[in-house]
Amino acid sequence: MSADFTVYGHFASQPAARVVLFLRMAGIPFDYRHVDLKSGAQKTPDYLAISRFGRVPALVHGGAHLSESGVILTYLAKTTGRFGSDETLGRYRLGEWLSWLADVLMPLQRTRALRRFGGDPQAIPYMDKNAATGLNQMEALLSGRPFIDGGAVTIADIFAFPWIDLANEGNIDIAAYPAVQDWYRRMLAQPGCATQYTLMPTEDRPAADWD
Repeated sequence: MSADFTVYGHFASQPAARVVLFLRMAGIPFDYRHVDLKSGAQKTPDYLAISRFGRVPALVHGGAHLSESGVILTYLAKTTGRFGSDETLGRYRLGEWLSWLADVLMPLQRTRALRRFGGDPQAIPYMDKNAATGLNQMEALLSGRPFIDGGAVTIADIFAFPWIDLANEGNIDIAAYPAVQDWYRRMLAQPGCATQYTLMPTEDRPAADWD
């Protein structure tokens, strides 16, 4: 099977990890292109022709050039028939989940970024408080259901996974949220799922080199 998809990303990018995670869990071949964010490769004319916002991830599929992980996951679900919904209302419902998750769990990404990549240390207590609020909402959601939308993995789970996976880099112990921790373990038990630093290449990787 030829690789119809090309993903552009960076190993430390949680949004990029979502796209790689989807394709690995779906068992779909793809080429991977490493974007050296430190050197500014994301702002070069060649890359901006692929991703107009100059960010990772980006997806190329035929003549389609897409950016922003939630949009890419929605596109992949519709295009491949995996981890989405066959019904129009179901697709809108998953869109609702992506919007909600981006709101309540974004502080996890922010508190990780402040600690790992630097920033105003005075912002850390505020982000920590917001991260705890979001995780409490996630805990309530996952109490009594195996996955975010119900009984099966969807793009909502794939969207949320990298934030929970690297929560420790934001000084967050997910053991304090048992339903979230159980969900995380269920996700890791799914075929193709792996932790971010296991999953993400640090250099270009053609489809044939994925094992």
